[in-house]
Amino acid sequence: MIRIVVMLLISTGMLLATAFHPYGVKSGKIIFEKRRYSMHTTLHIDTHDNVQGSRSNPYYVEEEIVYYWDDYGDVAFEEAYRVANFGGKPLPKKIKEYEKLWKGTHRYYYNVKKHRLSDDPYYIRKACLDAEKFYQLAGWFGVIYPQAAKLNSETVAGKMATHYRESAYSDYYIYEGLVLREVDYATKQKEGKEVRFEPETERIAVKVEENITVDPVRFHPKWLKEQ
Repeated sequence: MIRIVVMLLISTGMLLATAFHPYGVKSGKIIFEKRRYSMHTTLHIDTHDNVQGSRSNPYYVEEEIVYYWDDYGDVAFEEAYRVANFGGKPLPKKIKEYEKLWKGTHRYYYNVKKHRLSDDPYYIRKACLDAEKFYQLAGWFGVIYPQAAKLNSETVAGKMATHYRESAYSDYYIYEGLVLREVDYATKQKEGKEVRFEPETERIAVKVEENITVDPVRFHPKWLKEQ
């Protein structure tokens, strides 16, 4: 009897060790905005023929993205809607662009306009499970971006997120394993190094709902059943 109990404990430990639970929150829903920045420069000549100028980098919302997850991130679904044309002119009605599903070892992408489905390996999941103990210690972000530098903590959509500088190109804001904000920057080569300038695009959470009941239908889209 004791031997059976020990074997059960060992088996349970092995299952837990290989479980892919990237988030610290069991389930939820996040509404994101994808923002696109556009640099504006204004120059003028004063009365002394000196050139003066100012710079601004306003943004417009290009897409609205809704993200769902369950089982601590073991399964997730995302749908995106275009809400403005390039340049920022709002559309009269938002248009669904794609749906994504992360399930098991698969990362599915469904192009709504073209009715086309792609099925790629879920590389992050594989990398984390291959990393085993390091994944348990550092989380998925530490496995994928070991070089990221922790900067500070900032509030995003009411949640205190840890701000990381991943490279000259991008920053991440992480809350319980969830990426609440991702910023991509314009860069330029200078003396053999990448120098960061203004943001170009960002994906930022504007509303976060935690530990809600997510309809299982979300993780069983119709297009997947048709394959």
